Amino acid sequence: MRRPSVFPSRPHEGGRSVLRAISFVVMVALTVFVTRVPGVHAQAQQPATGGGDPRLESARREMERGQELFLQQRYADAAQAFISAYAQMPFAAFLFNAGVAFERHGDTAQAIDYFRRYIAAEPNAGDRAEVEARIARLTPGAPTPPSQTPDQAQQAMKSLLTVRTDPEGARVTLRQGSNVVATGPTPFAQTLDAGDYSLTVEHPDYRTATERVSIRPGRVYVVIMNLSQGEFLGYLRVVTDIPGASVYIDDREQGEVGRTPYANSVSTGRHRIIIERPGYRPITREIEVGVGEDVTLRVDLTRVDQGRLRVVGNIRGARVYVDDRPWGRVPYEGDVPAGPARVRVEADGYKTWEGMLQFQRGQVIPIRVTMQPSPGRGSAWVTASLSVLFFGGGIVTGIMSSSRFDELETLRNDGLLDSNDSRIDVGQILALVADGCFIVGTLLAGLATYYFLRNPGEESSARILRARDWAYAPGGRSLVARRGAGAIARELARDLRPTTEPPPLRLRLVAGAPQADLGGASLRLEF
Repeated sequence: MRRPSVFPSRPHEGGRSVLRAISFVVMVALTVFVTRVPGVHAQAQQPATGGGDPRLESARREMERGQELFLQQRYADAAQAFISAYAQMPFAAFLFNAGVAFERHGDTAQAIDYFRRYIAAEPNAGDRAEVEARIARLTPGAPTPPSQTPDQAQQAMKSLLTVRTDPEGARVTLRQGSNVVATGPTPFAQTLDAGDYSLTVEHPDYRTATERVSIRPGRVYVVIMNLSQGEFLGYLRVVTDIPGASVYIDDREQGEVGRTPYANSVSTGRHRIIIERPGYRPITREIEVGVGEDVTLRVDLTRVDQGRLRVVGNIRGARVYVDDRPWGRVPYEGDVPAGPARVRVEADGYKTWEGMLQFQRGQVIPIRVTMQPSPGRGSAWVTASLSVLFFGGGIVTGIMSSSRFDELETLRNDGLLDSNDSRIDVGQILALVADGCFIVGTLLAGLATYYFLRNPGEESSARILRARDWAYAPGGRSLVARRGAGAIARELARDLRPTTEPPPLRLRLVAGAPQADLGGASLRLEF
C-alpha cells in the first residue's frame, strides 16, 4: 500500500513551469531583438574628471581653451573662456587669468576690474601686494609698466589645485619648501602660482601620504586619492580618430578598462597604454601621469593590411578555396589578402559554389552558403558501361563477320562455294549484329554523355553580406573568452539581418526547450 504524500498535490505546477519557461524565452528574445535594432547600443559610462563633478570638468575645459586662445594671441576670446570657467566654478584663479588676458588685449579697465575681483575673492592671497601694485601701474596716469612677452604673461597665470579623497574629510596641507601655503579639509581647492609643491593628506583612520606636485601655469589640477589604498591618482584620457577602440593599461591580460573615448582616474607614474580595435593595427604608448595631472593621449588608428572572410553554410566541413588554394573548412573565418579574390566552396555530393569578392583592408565579408545536392551519376555510369559492351560486341561480331566473308570469298574463287551454302547466311547475320551493336553503342554513348552533363535542380547559392569592420580582434583566446556569449549573439544576429529590414522574430517551444529563430539561425536555451 502506497503511503500518502506529506505535501498536498500541486496540479498546476507543470503549467506554471511552462509559463515560466515561456516568460524566460520572451525576455531573452526581447533582449536579442534590442541588440538587432540599429542604433541601440550599450556602453559603459565613464566617470567625469574632477571626482565626478561635471562643473569642474567644464571649468577645466574652459581653462584649457583659454590657454590655447592666449597662446594664439586671441586675448579677448581667452578672457571670455576664463570668465566662462569662473561661471562653472567660482575660483579666484579664473578671475586673475581673465585680468591677464584683458591686460594683453589692451583693455586696462577690464583688467583692473578682474584683478580687483581676484583680490576680493582671495583677500589673504600671498601675492596680494603684487596684484595691487599691478593695478596701480594700469591706472590711468601711472607710469607705463615694463612690457611683457606673451610667454612671460602666460607664465604669470594662476592655476587651480583641487583635492578629492575617498572618504572625504581628510586634512590637506600644501607646502612650498618649508612654508605652508594652504591647509584645509577635503574637498580642497587652492589657487596657486606655477612651481613645485609638497602635498600631504592626513586622516585619523588611514596612513598619511605625501606627494610632490609640479604646477604649471594656467592649469586645473584634480588630485584624487583613495585613502584605503594610500595612493594618489591622476586622470587619463584616450582619444582615437575611430571611436570604440579597446583600452588596456599596463597588462593586457587584465582585460580592457574601457573603450575610446576613454576617461578615468589612474595611479600616478609611468603606464603602458595598449589600444586595439578589430581591423586596425594595435598601438602601444608609454605615458607619465603626475599627481593631479589630466593627461590626454590622442592616436590615429591605421587599418591592417589584410581583409577577412567569414563563411557559414548548411554543410559543415565543406572545403573553402581562395584563388584555387585550400583555405579552410566551413564554418570558417580567417584572413585573406586585400584585393579581388575568387572564393569557392565545395563538398562531396553537392554542387560547387564560387564567386569573385573584393576584400578591403580591415573589413570582413560574411558569406552564408546554401549547397544543393548534385545529381546521382549511377545511371550515367550504367549507360556508359552498356555502351562499351555493345561497342565491344560490335567489334567482336564485326571481326567474326569479316573473317567469315574472307573465307567464303576464297571458296567462291576456287569454285567450291554453293550459292545455297548456309555459311553465307551466318556471315550476313554476323554483319547485321555488328552493325546493330555499333548503332546501339552509339545511342547509349550519347545517352551516357547526357546523363553526365545534365544538372537538374537548383544551383548552390551564397548570400554575400555587406562588408563591415571586424567584430573582434583575432588572437589566441577563444571568441567566447574575448567577447562573451552576448556579443556573439549580437554578431550572429547582425550577420543574418537582411539589408532591407529585419525578419520577424519567431519563438517556439521544442521538446521543453525554448528556441528563438533569427533569420535561419537558432538560439537554443536549455533548462
